Amino acid sequence: MSRSATEFMGTPAGLFHWIPGEMIVIARLTRIPLDDALSIAFEQIRTQLNTFLARYQLTLDPYGVAGRWEEIPTMPPVRRRAFVFGLHSQQPLVALFFHTRALDTREGDPLPSALSYIHAHIAYFAQFGLHIVSAMPNWLVTAAPLLYSEGGPGAPPRPAPVLEVHAPPQALPGWHLQFATQGLALDARDAEDVTVVVVDTAQHPDRIRSAATRPELRRNWLLQRLVEDMRQEDGSFMVEYDRYPVTNDVRTGHDAAQRSRYYLMPDHGLFVSGIIRDLAPRARIRLVRALNDFGGCDLYNLFAVLTDLEHELISGTIRRLVINLSLTVLPDFLRLPYLWFQDRQWPTSQLLGAQNVLTSLEEGLRLLFESLFAHGALIVAAAGNDSYQAFRKGLPPRPPRAPARYRSTLGVTSVNSNFYPSQFANAANIPADTGGVATFGGDSAGVVNQQGLPDAVRGLFISPTFPGGETNLTGWADWSGSSFSTAIVSALGAHLLAQGWSASNSIARLSMGLGQQGEIAFGSPADVSSLLANVIYAQQSFRL
Repeated sequence: MSRSATEFMGTPAGLFHWIPGEMIVIARLTRIPLDDALSIAFEQIRTQLNTFLARYQLTLDPYGVAGRWEEIPTMPPVRRRAFVFGLHSQQPLVALFFHTRALDTREGDPLPSALSYIHAHIAYFAQFGLHIVSAMPNWLVTAAPLLYSEGGPGAPPRPAPVLEVHAPPQALPGWHLQFATQGLALDARDAEDVTVVVVDTAQHPDRIRSAATRPELRRNWLLQRLVEDMRQEDGSFMVEYDRYPVTNDVRTGHDAAQRSRYYLMPDHGLFVSGIIRDLAPRARIRLVRALNDFGGCDLYNLFAVLTDLEHELISGTIRRLVINLSLTVLPDFLRLPYLWFQDRQWPTSQLLGAQNVLTSLEEGLRLLFESLFAHGALIVAAAGNDSYQAFRKGLPPRPPRAPARYRSTLGVTSVNSNFYPSQFANAANIPADTGGVATFGGDSAGVVNQQGLPDAVRGLFISPTFPGGETNLTGWADWSGSSFSTAIVSALGAHLLAQGWSASNSIARLSMGLGQQGEIAFGSPADVSSLLANVIYAQQSFRL
């Protein structure tokens, strides 16, 4: 690695799983409020919670006026503190964002104690008409040096190999993905009636257009195709760069040895979008920048993006929707109890009610995805890349992270080019759920394919240099992780929705396996048993 790599990569100073002091309360409403009524409801609920928390020397402040906003002058302004969702129900839900403050400033993070008291008094609040269905930290999405948790791609991107192919001077050879024959017909119109929303990092549209004019990138067919789509201005490919302000205090990533390292990855969302464009040539792709350039955010942006999409589905702006979530949230469900109950002095640390507490810590997030699923959205989510250490020890892979582990989503994990589990790959689902698949996502550094090339997904990368300091000479990068497996499955999902498949049927059909089913009365074994996943076969080649 070159010396200049220290400019791009770093080691986290500490490990955190949520933003200290930031709380989300999910409450049930009797009707959909108007904007003014929503502001009133926010203050009424805050007042009721503060009246209760005062006995414990705790208080809640409006989101965006304390914590990070006091310490960092460049934080973006907060215009919304509440998000309404669950519009398929007669009693919708509202997510309210607060800062938790201890009146005794000598205390550490007051959030766990505040949540503990709320969890223990759910029935008390219900007596006054405040129906709390979940109270949880503002969990990190992926992960950071100041705020950092497990997450990120399997390894940093690196230059893709350069191959020779006989082609006319005007031709643009390059890397292409394709599905192997597996019993599912692709849409004859290349999924043109489907919108795929990629919630991810993003390069500014001007940078993408400018990159297409750089001499070394003019022969990258995928970049030229996406830029041409942008020029059409018909929704073929759009980048929503400034709609959701991001902060840079959450970061993520692994180095080639799978140690926690953060690095700039603004190309991650473009890489994912390029995979989808390659496999679903006429789908409408919206790349929404919700993750910062280091690949992280928190639940605020995720709630903002996904609740807005639910409103678009309700209004009919979007008819058929695939949501690509190449990201992870929360520790896995096996680690969560140890993380949350490590301080036995909390009031809810007793075994009685512990399960209810653990449910509440993510129930609001689960209900958000359930709401989108109820409106017909196909949500495709990455299982995560946390299993390298388990692989080294000969242990089973880690469970899938949220939201891949929810029944309303299709969880995706990674296999290499030989369709064996990638060394970093988490399991695709949780027994006895069946909503998970595996497809090509590359493998760890040092693993090669049958051609002797690094076993990685090859896709679009426009930054002038790589995290390791190498110069970008072609616009093609090798990158590995379940993020890119997720993009492949999102493209296949777009083909299915375009042919009239529902989201629920798509999840069931893909996760049950695409080959011949066995005759065992109680079901069929998974193609990759250790990952609890059936394989969707995709391959990559260098051609015209």
